[in-house]
Amino acid sequence: MSPIVELVVPYDAGPLTQKVARRRALVRSRIISLVITVVVLVVIYFWQREQLQGNGFLVVYGVVVGIPVVWLVVVLIMYFRARKQLRSLQPGIAVQIGPPGIMVAGLGASWSEVAAVAAAKPGVGKGPVLRLTLHDGRQAAVPFEHITVFPATLDGAVRAFSASRHGVDLSALDN
Repeated sequence: MSPIVELVVPYDAGPLTQKVARRRALVRSRIISLVITVVVLVVIYFWQREQLQGNGFLVVYGVVVGIPVVWLVVVLIMYFRARKQLRSLQPGIAVQIGPPGIMVAGLGASWSEVAAVAAAKPGVGKGPVLRLTLHDGRQAAVPFEHITVFPATLDGAVRAFSASRHGVDLSALDN
């Protein structure tokens, strides 16, 4: 049995494709919910037309229709962001870890040039990323949902190949 020479992790569109499919299904369900709500309100209006006097019922109808519309807009935004993320996924190697050094999203360096390898949360609505920071300030990051390797596996590989000089700081994933 030969020893592992390096860890090569390609970009994987599978998780993102599933995310887009889930969000598309959610958009459909929100549209169906909105249509059902409008149909029920129209039926109630025609059934109880005489009792619905003044502007009070318009306010109630506006709120009852407004909530599903807001949900639909939120879900549409999430769907379009997931589609954009899937389209921006590049083919090739996302992470490569070996005895000479590490490469993340095309930025490669020897172990002596590495300042930090860490999991980070880049912002609201975005999933955690694996970020490589070099001593000269250059950085590169790969979202964990673009790869199919567990963060702990990456940590073990970084520790093994860097002779325990580095590890992946996973504390951002705890929050």
